[in-house]
Amino acid sequence: MTRYDMDPDGVTRGTSRLRAAGEAFDSAWRRRREALIAGLSGVGNDAISQAFRARYLPIAERLMARADAIPVSYRNTCDDAQCCVDDYLAANTRGTSTVRGLTGADPADPTQRGQ
Repeated sequence: MTRYDMDPDGVTRGTSRLRAAGEAFDSAWRRRREALIAGLSGVGNDAISQAFRARYLPIAERLMARADAIPVSYRNTCDDAQCCVDDYLAANTRGTSTVRGLTGADPADPTQRGQ
């Protein structure tokens, strides 16, 4: 049988750092995105500019959409990780309560193990 164990505090700390990284990316990307869009206003409407736009815009729009999704992915990953921590702690509480109810012993108390 495999034993699974989690360090809820460690996971929560890691999740907090990951969430902060996602928020930092979101902030930096918003500024950069606005600058990229503003830069397009300087591109004229002559033949060269139209050729540039025809090549640039489809690629830029796809890349911008992907970059727009990154902060959401960070948030979703962090939210999922926190749900795992919450589920783990709830299962641990239920398991401890069940063992106490069946045996009268506290499984968290090392002095009562193996009795």
